[in-house]
Amino acid sequence: MLEIIKYQLKGRRNAMALILAIFGILNVVAFGVEISGVVTDYEHMDSALGFWIVVAILTTSIVTTVMFFLCSTGHVNELLYKDSSYLMLTVPRHGWEILGGRFIAGLVEFLAYGLAAGFLASIHFAIAAPFITQERISSLRLFAFLYEQVFVVNFLSSAQIALIGLCVFTILGVFITFAVVASRSFVKNRGIGIAVAIAVFVAVTSQASRWGTMLSEKLNWYWNIKIVTSLQDSGFPDLPNVHFTLGSAQTIPVPAAPFLFFLVLAALLFAASSWLMERKVEL
Repeated sequence: MLEIIKYQLKGRRNAMALILAIFGILNVVAFGVEISGVVTDYEHMDSALGFWIVVAILTTSIVTTVMFFLCSTGHVNELLYKDSSYLMLTVPRHGWEILGGRFIAGLVEFLAYGLAAGFLASIHFAIAAPFITQERISSLRLFAFLYEQVFVVNFLSSAQIALIGLCVFTILGVFITFAVVASRSFVKNRGIGIAVAIAVFVAVTSQASRWGTMLSEKLNWYWNIKIVTSLQDSGFPDLPNVHFTLGSAQTIPVPAAPFLFFLVLAALLFAASSWLMERKVEL
């Protein structure tokens, strides 16, 4: 499997570099526009310059969202429909090794996009928030405060949210992979195969969601995530416009039963996808 992970990451290297370069260039331009707006006045900013802020944020958000779905499947669509796909399927590897290796490589790839997008978003927030809230706060201090809240004050909560995100990434990836592999196994036309894959994905997820919700209501099992906002020793003055409360905490209940149900179902679908890859997929 390690060879498959290396092979997949090597094949995606140029695409990753291009996407990250686009993120960097657009957001650096947007940062320059935002800084000029802080120095002068956002209300009198040239609309043509303000356009670059919108373009940078939308491009980063949309591309990251799209790559979330593509990377979660390990780009299985390329594996099954590219002219060179047969090369991967002729290697002496089991179906679960191929799909598992590509999934891990996809996770590594998406982490690059997700971490970059999150870091860039935090810079946008640190630059713009002091002006928007009309408070005399250093952007650098606000940037440090933001990361302190996420990785120090709410470290356990951040780890829980990251785990939930990993579960969603895994579940969606396996569901989509099964839909694509199943359609490719029995439908040779790519257009019809994609349509069937979408139909299978919608059917499976809708039924799984219904059963997961029923299970959650029966067990009344929730995963409580506590989010703490603390200004103690932050060095900030009173922030009436930011609406922070010293030492305030909020608990977010997340249904746990559906996640377990989906993960069990995802394991079964992964096994089915691996079997289909070995026995039914013909390129």
